[in-house]
Amino acid sequence: MCKVDRGEIFMANVRKATIEDYSGIKNVASKAWYDTYTNIYTASTVTAFLNASYSKEMLQKRINDSDFFVAEDEDKIVGFANFIKGTELYLSSHYVLPKAQREGYGKALLQAGLDQYKDSYHEVYLEVDGKNDIGIAFYKKEGFEVIREYEELLFGDTMRTTLMKKTF
Repeated sequence: MCKVDRGEIFMANVRKATIEDYSGIKNVASKAWYDTYTNIYTASTVTAFLNASYSKEMLQKRINDSDFFVAEDEDKIVGFANFIKGTELYLSSHYVLPKAQREGYGKALLQAGLDQYKDSYHEVYLEVDGKNDIGIAFYKKEGFEVIREYEELLFGDTMRTTLMKKTF
């Protein structure tokens, strides 16, 4: 459980993911990506990204090779966060179902990762689409700052990526 202060007591069940969570994670990723990015990218780009990043084989690798957390509400996965450890700590993915956003799950997932690494790291980095205003606003509210922006290709579409950092 992770307690998040929203002016009230909110308890989110955040735990390490297992491969048995595959369908719930894929559901969150699909709904979050289609909700956020179909106004930014073509549907084919969104579908290609989801197929490449959230196949069962890729998810198994990510769960085995990094720290992957899920947030649950009444035993249903409503969000996830994937942290990669190396010389730096990197939040590689962080999504919450659109209907569960602004309920504290995103913050709970972020806090679970930061709590896990507070003795090993003092900074965490992430990349977010520069057109994802809601995501950028969330991260700024959580203490992240923009480091730089750059363009890269995402399955044929040009993506404006924003690199952000939080010191904790």
